[in-house]
Amino acid sequence: MPPHRPLRLLQVVHTQGYGGLERQVLSLSRGLRDAGHGVTLALQQGSWLQRQAEAERLDWTPLRFRGLIDPVSHLRLRRLVRERGIDVVHGHSRRSAFYSALAGGWGRCRSVATIHSLQTWKGFRRNQRMIAVSEAVREFLVHKGLPAARIERIYNGVDTLPDTRESERRAARERLGIAPERLAIGMVGRMVPHKGHDLLVRALSLLGAVGEPMDLVMLGDATGDWPDELADLISRLGLDARVRLPGYRDDVAALLRGMDVFVQPSRSEALSLSLLEAMAAGLPVIAARTGGMPEVIEDGVNGLLFTSDDAHGLAWQLKKLLDPALRERLGQQARRTQRERFSARGMVDDTVALYRRVLELPA
Repeated sequence: MPPHRPLRLLQVVHTQGYGGLERQVLSLSRGLRDAGHGVTLALQQGSWLQRQAEAERLDWTPLRFRGLIDPVSHLRLRRLVRERGIDVVHGHSRRSAFYSALAGGWGRCRSVATIHSLQTWKGFRRNQRMIAVSEAVREFLVHKGLPAARIERIYNGVDTLPDTRESERRAARERLGIAPERLAIGMVGRMVPHKGHDLLVRALSLLGAVGEPMDLVMLGDATGDWPDELADLISRLGLDARVRLPGYRDDVAALLRGMDVFVQPSRSEALSLSLLEAMAAGLPVIAARTGGMPEVIEDGVNGLLFTSDDAHGLAWQLKKLLDPALRERLGQQARRTQRERFSARGMVDDTVALYRRVLELPA
């Protein structure tokens, strides 16, 4: 095929909710379209991604995804591949990867699947190429027996943000209910145990005697029993007045501008999109030394790391960031790292290069 011909691409996503996977697919699809490629998303009706696709005028089509073996959905995908001349079908998540593998075997179409977590590996092998979002994920997949030669690492990327204006900072803090004189510690992540919200709450409690006025804001979709357990922990530690749980927000990028420090305390994390967004906003960041986090953060250079599941270690790193000069230096280095290594443009370019390579494979 001509090396610079625009590609016709089908992104397959069966999930309903909102999280890093969905935001990464949206960013990738937007970037592919803006680069001149034809992009269609196969989505569940009523999903968060469907609403975002409509808002951003991305082409999408409904798919019902009733289990792995859904003849109606498989036939629908094959019809899309044939009628639209799709070059590559790209699945995201285990179930979506199963669908992309079958659809990608039609004619000259090829299949790719992205593994976004360190908790799943089954169902991806049938795709001709697999994308790991970090070296940690790639090593995990190889350890589970997937063929190393068919796995490529492509880091997540986010849009680079302009400098925060003081008016934007004030507006964000007003929406969050943070007084101007207080240090705002932020976290973004689904309300599930492995994200480590409890570690951050305990670390804040351990810092109670330092005398610095600080508040904690944890943004994220609340599901299951974990939010109630977390609220109970906050009350038992006497932190109700200092911890805010706003739940799901669609203005996270704007709210980050009102924070002073960002923490990613996950017990397991492939590569946090929220961490990259905080770095793009120029925030000093603290992350657990787990999964793909050490691939992003060099301790003491562009952020701080702590041992996973260690509230005392996290409290120690938070105490260091009471120093405004250190916050400023680490925030600047974090932004530079994001621009140079984790940009949305870089993610799109690397993915297109992989698509073109996979199209050269024999049928």
